[in-house]
Amino acid sequence: MLEASKGSCSFVVDKFADIKMLSTIFKTFPLLTNKKLDFECFYKAVYIKDRSKKTLSEKEIILTLKSGMNRLSNQRGPLPRSKRNVYSKININNKTIINPNWLMGFIGYPTNGDPFPVEGEGTFGIKTWSSLYIQVAQKNTSQRVLNAIADFYTSLPASEKLTKDSKILPLNVLTFNNKRTNVTSLVINSIDSLYYYILPYIESYTMYTRKAIDYKLWKAALLLKIHGYFLLPEGKALFMYIADIVNKRYSTKSTVNIDESIASIFVTLQVILATTPPFKVGANIPHIDNVRTFSIANRSEKQRTVYIYKDNKLLQGSPFSSYSLAHLALGLRSSSNTCNRYIDTGKLYKKIYLITSEARDLTS
Repeated sequence: MLEASKGSCSFVVDKFADIKMLSTIFKTFPLLTNKKLDFECFYKAVYIKDRSKKTLSEKEIILTLKSGMNRLSNQRGPLPRSKRNVYSKININNKTIINPNWLMGFIGYPTNGDPFPVEGEGTFGIKTWSSLYIQVAQKNTSQRVLNAIADFYTSLPASEKLTKDSKILPLNVLTFNNKRTNVTSLVINSIDSLYYYILPYIESYTMYTRKAIDYKLWKAALLLKIHGYFLLPEGKALFMYIADIVNKRYSTKSTVNIDESIASIFVTLQVILATTPPFKVGANIPHIDNVRTFSIANRSEKQRTVYIYKDNKLLQGSPFSSYSLAHLALGLRSSSNTCNRYIDTGKLYKKIYLITSEARDLTS
């Protein structure tokens, strides 16, 4: 049966005959994360309940099994004590094998907007309006399966677009551990890795949940980055807009018509992609080298002027004659890329500072 509440819908199986059938499926195709331990308790209870007569001690066993289930699934902070075993940290003899179809279902699971997802889901992220990443996160108790996912990612074949003499580096997976939430995250944030390794893998499958829209928006942003359109005014503006829409998609406070905004994004994207790209992606040149070459070739001899506003007033020292001086005024390193990312975008750096190339009258 279906249960709906607060904009979500759950598929619930409560007939015992159906439960037995599904249990057989899960025994044939085992779960991989810590949820496997919940199922093992559940399956024992199903086996006992299936008997025509149950003793008092068997009923007590079922209650004991129930008390040991689902105790780690949504717990934040230090894990509670449990009478059952949990998967230990990654070990060198990890035997978990990742099925490509399973992983697509795992990363395509609908998100609830939680920045530290607990159960099987992936994140197609755009961070600080410039960097892209894909993330898979799980509780530390499921590190064994995360280790297997990392192995799977690093073994993905490269895109056929890469030649034998390509200078593109192999895919690298970063690992981050949040001690506050006991969540371990696998992150891939290299533009080359995302385009030449991750994109071909995901494109060979079809997503059926709302995460499919996230992926399409993320892919649009990735294309703008890899082809260099992000360095052009129209491409940068669209990239920023995509990032903004992605952040608003699950916000109940947003007043933006998300569907109309998404439709306009893809119309604008096709117009931009029809123009000559700044980078020759087919040349197999690393993205960072393309950015450096473009920056040098388009370096202007004209003196830069940078205005920084805080609370609708010019920051002390504004206007600045260079990005370096502006960065120092913001307490950043002179070599920071902050001004380049925020200037004339209308976005506030740290939600405080507005950075522009021309003076603005913000008093009205």
